[in-house]
This record gives sequence, C-alpha cells and structure tokens, in this order.
Amino acid sequence: MEILTVKNNKMDYSTFKDVVFYLFPTFYILALVVMFCSALIALFVNLYTGNIIGIATFIIILLMVAATPLIQSRMIAKKSINQLNDLHHTDVIFYDLVFDESKLNSIEYSSKNEIPMKYKNIKKILETKDVVIFISKAGYTIYFEKKNASIEDIERLHAFFDKQNIKWRKSIL
Repeated sequence: MEILTVKNNKMDYSTFKDVVFYLFPTFYILALVVMFCSALIALFVNLYTGNIIGIATFIIILLMVAATPLIQSRMIAKKSINQLNDLHHTDVIFYDLVFDESKLNSIEYSSKNEIPMKYKNIKKILETKDVVIFISKAGYTIYFEKKNASIEDIERLHAFFDKQNIKWRKSIL
C-alpha cells in the first residue's frame, strides 16, 4: 500500500551543494569546531600579549578552518554531479520518491531505475528549511525538496517514521 509519493524531485548542483554539508561525519564537524575554538583562544592570548606574528598566524588559521567545510562540500557536490553527468548524460536528474509500507522507492526518469531502501536500513532523517534528507546505515543518501510536498504530507511522513522508531531531526541550519 502506498503511503505517499513525492514527485518531481531534482538532483542538480544547486540543490546538492546545500545538502552535501549534512553528509559530513559528526566527528569531522566536531573536530572543526574544536580547532576553531582553540585557534580563537590562541588569538585572544596573542592579542593580550601583543604578539603581532601570532595574531596574523591565528587569523589565517581561523579563516582556513572556517572555509574548509565549505570548500570541501562544494568539491564533493561538483564531483558527484559530474559523475551523474557522465552516467546519465545530463546535469539534472528527476526522480519520484514512493513511500510504501515496507520500503522507500526512488524512481529515476533519466535511466528508468527503481532503487528500493528498506525502512530498517534508514539511520536518520534530517529536515532542513528546504529539503528532507534520508540517510541509510550504509551511507546512501536521498532527499526531496519540501516544495514538492505539502505540510500535511510531511506531517504524515513524520508520524509514519515515529511509528517505525526512526529518528527525525530538524536542522537548525
């Protein structure tokens, strides 16, 4: 029995670059936060002591730490879209997500593929202001744009996944 179908999702660079940041492992993001905080503390210590070279060094470190995830996420998005372009000979892939009782199906228009994902294999679900992202235990990720589904549809999905005991988190970003 079909619960819901979300039609006309698209995978392209503009959407994927917003989603790819959520695919970073948690320990990586925590390591970046720790490095940023320690560089900030070292910057304040050098400001207090008046060490100009140290101040310049830690400002450069702060800028590099802040820019690293943004640069890497853009590079990963470009690489993934280029792989899709090579595979399907298009920059944009359109697909439908069909939520059944037992699994989630992704049906792609460009290659007529159907990719099933069982609900027990979903590790977590992230909801941002623009997209809802499903991440499997194996690292496979699929998403849909919230503009393709109504608020009632998202609430029904939220209730369905609560019954399945699958984490649904809202992102602050």
